Amino acid sequence: MTENERRILEIIKQNPFISQQTLAESISLSRPAVANIISSLIKKEYLLGKAYILNQRTSIVCIGAANLDKKVKTSGELLSYTSNPVNSTISIGGVVRNVAENLGRLDHEVTLISTVGNDPEWARIKALSEPFMNTDGVIVVEGESTGCYTALLDRYGEMYLGLADMSIYDKFTPELLIKKQHFLKNASCIVVDLNCPKATLEFIFAYAQKHRINVAVIAVSEPKMKHLPTDLKAIDYLFINKGELGAFVEEYIDSDEKLNKAIHTLLNNGVKNIVLTAGSNGVLFTSKEYQKWFDIKRLEGSKIIDVTGAGDSFSAAYISAWLNNQSIENCMLSGITNAYHTIQSEFTVRPNLTKHQLTLEMEKYYE
Repeated sequence: MTENERRILEIIKQNPFISQQTLAESISLSRPAVANIISSLIKKEYLLGKAYILNQRTSIVCIGAANLDKKVKTSGELLSYTSNPVNSTISIGGVVRNVAENLGRLDHEVTLISTVGNDPEWARIKALSEPFMNTDGVIVVEGESTGCYTALLDRYGEMYLGLADMSIYDKFTPELLIKKQHFLKNASCIVVDLNCPKATLEFIFAYAQKHRINVAVIAVSEPKMKHLPTDLKAIDYLFINKGELGAFVEEYIDSDEKLNKAIHTLLNNGVKNIVLTAGSNGVLFTSKEYQKWFDIKRLEGSKIIDVTGAGDSFSAAYISAWLNNQSIENCMLSGITNAYHTIQSEFTVRPNLTKHQLTLEMEKYYE
């Protein structure tokens, strides 16, 4: 291949739907010159020729954090201002990346869009993520480090403290995301976490409304609630906990009255459905038409190993069932069952998860 042929082929790999005119402008050639090069690539069988592709939206596009998770667990009581003996592990993580892997393991076509550094951490994340998702949408930002999240777990496996080095997501601007629109066009659903800046979320919501794409939003933490825009009409599902809800309404929620008032604030701002997780107390589903608490099974005779991936595994399985047109009850059962088995695993995303496995586990969950 000539140098121009290589350049054009690489661009087409990144965006198979790019027009010849846009391609010509991007590499400073005339459109006829680009047409001749594409013809040459077809003759050399690097390209299979022109094809009409049906506009079928099949992909779930997951937008947000992809980072390394460092888990530090103590075997005894945690003591302040002194050394504590611990065991530590490193794994790949990021809220939306974890959700993407769960969805990929459940047989969905998934595309990940995130911002990362050009470093060994991203190379590791990419290698372990690619079997379950398309990572071509990930944006490498030179001079920045891939995000890192450190969780300090107590001897029971509960998170005692979380430390997040997520400054790279401040670089995740709408201008960067615009360059990945060809992935958004094929989306049946966009799943986004609140690591994205507010301006980027506003762009995603506007794009989804214009193109009638389903949107699920996953709250990340109380401080990140400030990223949530005021107009929430694009959101089909918001996954949140009580602390995050309180941060949104700027009030400590310590009663059912305050809880219901805060929920209705979200609904009045446009959110269609809210799923509020409350740990061992259960999960609350709320819409303008319907509200119900769902109990979760106690881990009698089972051992909690690590709760880090519980919320992500719940959200992913719920979204999977929702996109497969399941009832709210089945969506809840999918999410709760996946979370139930995930926290009994040492992995943030359990490696035995498959669509068939989850179905079997759901059948046995209430036995």
